[in-house]
Amino acid sequence: MKRLFRKQFLAGIAAAAMAVLTLASCSNGPDFGELIPDDAVAVVDLDLGTLWDKGDVDNIENLSFAKLGLQQLRSDDPQTAALVDAIIADPTSTGLHLKKDLVAYFLIDDDFNGAVIATMHNRKRFEEFLLQFAKDNGLAVDFKDNKGWRVATFESELAQRNSMIFNNKAAILFFDEAKVDDFFELKHGSSLAGNRNFRQYWKDRSEVSFWMNMKPLFDLAKRNGEDVKAMVKGVYGEDFWEEMEQSSVAVNAVFDKGVMRTVFSCQGISNKTFKKYTQSFNNDLVDLMPANTYAALSTAYNLKETMKVLAQNDDMGLDLDEEVADGITLSDAVAAFGGSIIFSLFDFEVNEVSVVPMMALALDVKDADVVDKLLADAGLDKAEEGIYTLEGIFKFPLYMCLNKKALFVTNSDAAVAGFKSGKVKGAMGPVAKKVRDGYYVYADLDIDHYPDGIKALLPQSLVSLMGKYLEYTEMKVGDTKSGEWDFYIKDKKQNRRLNTAAGVGC
Repeated sequence: MKRLFRKQFLAGIAAAAMAVLTLASCSNGPDFGELIPDDAVAVVDLDLGTLWDKGDVDNIENLSFAKLGLQQLRSDDPQTAALVDAIIADPTSTGLHLKKDLVAYFLIDDDFNGAVIATMHNRKRFEEFLLQFAKDNGLAVDFKDNKGWRVATFESELAQRNSMIFNNKAAILFFDEAKVDDFFELKHGSSLAGNRNFRQYWKDRSEVSFWMNMKPLFDLAKRNGEDVKAMVKGVYGEDFWEEMEQSSVAVNAVFDKGVMRTVFSCQGISNKTFKKYTQSFNNDLVDLMPANTYAALSTAYNLKETMKVLAQNDDMGLDLDEEVADGITLSDAVAAFGGSIIFSLFDFEVNEVSVVPMMALALDVKDADVVDKLLADAGLDKAEEGIYTLEGIFKFPLYMCLNKKALFVTNSDAAVAGFKSGKVKGAMGPVAKKVRDGYYVYADLDIDHYPDGIKALLPQSLVSLMGKYLEYTEMKVGDTKSGEWDFYIKDKKQNRRLNTAAGVGC
């Protein structure tokens, strides 16, 4: 019966929500934080109103795939289809308001658990809907009142039970009936309403929003005998632990005109702690890269601080005083580099038997003499001053080019020539400006920009999809704790832009 209840009752909600999702403005709905226990590991919120309008659900049958799906549902399950049709015609028809927030939260205890919370529109109408639902499915339903909530308990002939509670604000369907009693013991201080990070997330939520709470995950690991503190210290150091244990991650998805944007933020960790391991990107490296690019990455690390932390981790077995070349310690080798890195996939060599991606990687250098000794000590062939060659591992030579400011690694003769000139004209093309900001990832998704040999390697259905819909994707970090991942599409008429900007708070 429990499976039947979930399938039939949630079918309308799920079908309507998924319909708009296949097609993220902040919601003004009620604050559901006080309804969620503070040991919830994750919360997902759908602003159904915005998704409904952007997905044009009122005219959903004008979309061929949706029309076929609804026709199939009407044939296979007329009862559920009638519920879906009623919701599309009137999102408040069940008594719930399915153009406002729909929330799911998840717990990790003895089992994967949680609940779904829907916004209430008309409590009386909803109770009538539940009575009709029970009648249509041959179920017994009993209503009781508890602390201002109406408790509806459904029972089948197999003595299986499932409970839902509702009031004038919300309706809550629990994955496990046993959690109903736990809910009535929930106090403000033991709910997410008392969690500062969650309050910020709820304030800034967008069309599709996700929040993950780190403490329950760490608690689970501890119960399983894992020394989480030691693991975190081994990678990030002592000062990171206490903040990370109380931290969380917020993610907002926004469907805007011509772009599907995901904004993410790490909450509860101070700028001071983050900046200890990061640094500004040396954008002079960009001028060394080839003019074209299909994919690019730029980032920077505080190598000295990072290696110091790793050396404190017994499992890593790092000894910064160990000699890695004649008269050069590991500490010396690390200090020889500035910490900035840039990568580019800029071309392809295609023939009848193989496709070779042409790539370039550059690292900024602080002590070229030390780097030169490291390359020589590695036994690399030195073709000419500052140019080393590695052969035998790949089907093509790998060049390592060194000057006073950078180490440049590539498998392209043309890129080596560009490096020798000191500055490539039009380096990185239109991507250059964003790459110079550092902490940036780019990939060209328009298959029409790629050689025919690459297209021939891919399924034609994928080639058609990429050529018709996709332009490019990029990931950029704003202040080391937040960033966004965007997918740009060719059809600028889709995903109508709202005036409200999405964001997440720290």
